[in-house]
Amino acid sequence: MACLWLTAGNMNDGAAPGAARRQLSLEQRAVEQLRALAKPYRIRVQADVEGFPIIPGCYGRIEWFDGRDLAVYSDRPRLFGKLWAIPGVKRHQTGDTEMRALFPPEALEQVALVVKARRKRTPAPEEARRRPFKSTLRATSGA
Repeated sequence: MACLWLTAGNMNDGAAPGAARRQLSLEQRAVEQLRALAKPYRIRVQADVEGFPIIPGCYGRIEWFDGRDLAVYSDRPRLFGKLWAIPGVKRHQTGDTEMRALFPPEALEQVALVVKARRKRTPAPEEARRRPFKSTLRATSGA
């Protein structure tokens, strides 16, 4: 029985002992891709209910669509024209009060500005060096 298990391809194939091989799920790969795209712009990436990544904004959200394109959703009709005016943005679904459009990753910064995507609140490296570390725990009495 053990010979059948070993010959069926269930061996580690030279991997370190104890190291488990794992395939990343579609949701995990999507999160990694969108985080890598958003990192230079310091844009916050969150997971939605199903586990897919989204970039929340005040006037809409940016979503992972497929491996090549991203999607933007907005329910603010006044922004539709601004979004469609960005080079590379294509209409995908349009309703009376909401729309979804597809765009290439190169247009992420422009789309994020229109939907006012939330940015990470990390200080710039030079500002972090300039400010000394201050503890939040302080004495409350003067004694």
